[in-house]
Amino acid sequence: MKLNFTTLDVFTTARYKGNPLSIISVPSSLKPSLTQTQKQAIAQEFNLSEIVFLHLPPPDADSNANAEREIDIFTSHAEVPFAGHPTVGTSYYLLRNLSGDGKNVKTLITKAGRIPISLSEADGTKVQALVPFDFHIHALKFSTPSTLEGTNKNNPVVSIVNGMSFVLVSLPSLSALENALKSGNLTGKDTTYDPSALDEGWRNGLIGTMYFVSVGEENGERRYRTRMFASREDPGTGSASSGLACFLALESAKARGVGQRTTERFVFEQGVEMGRRNEITVEVEVDGGEVKKVLLSGAAVQVMEGSLEV
Repeated sequence: MKLNFTTLDVFTTARYKGNPLSIISVPSSLKPSLTQTQKQAIAQEFNLSEIVFLHLPPPDADSNANAEREIDIFTSHAEVPFAGHPTVGTSYYLLRNLSGDGKNVKTLITKAGRIPISLSEADGTKVQALVPFDFHIHALKFSTPSTLEGTNKNNPVVSIVNGMSFVLVSLPSLSALENALKSGNLTGKDTTYDPSALDEGWRNGLIGTMYFVSVGEENGERRYRTRMFASREDPGTGSASSGLACFLALESAKARGVGQRTTERFVFEQGVEMGRRNEITVEVEVDGGEVKKVLLSGAAVQVMEGSLEV
């Protein structure tokens, strides 16, 4: 069995920056024969933070089928229900890179739900995805290592969807952000955290650490520098950025004490310390103390293409 793939750098317009993503196209005739074990082995071979299996519709599919694409998202260790950079990268590949039917796709179907996708109205070089969030703040809090001076000792843990959770660690300066690597993650181990300590019903998937530093506001956008660690440092993390944006928007709404509907726009610059700068934009709508909408957007650029044997 031979499958074609395309690799893009996501959350950037410059090749060899951003977060790499490989999209493996799976013809409808081969979908039944491609097993979970084979998918995981392919993901391990690519050894990227995530890869996508893009399931193509049958050649004779009607317009409704051509408006949707089913995707499976894998890390090198497991399948995940949602991840931001695979969603943005696949959206860009379909809407901006492909000719013909790809440009007519309006929805990605993931394990976390259906994701409407489109070209960004604010910036035509970007794509945007309406995140299928199930935002949750856990009772659990983590303490930071003593080597990270000036940090909150009780850091919140949030999930953007069930199975994708993050410890949020606010740091006082960019120098402290740079030193986060020297401290490792919050357990001092190079592994993802055990989710068994999360709230009942949420004890699955992975937990990463999202370090963040506020760098001000520009053109109505709140800007942050970030780093995310799980089993390793990730260059650009749309799911963690979405979770952090939800948390910050709710904290802001709480501080204002205002009940009306508000929308905040965040820009997260991630991966700078790795030499792979990412720019991730998240827009969050809050009403009555609850998140109502999460819009994730970013650019991408194609780097390579080829085929693999299964």
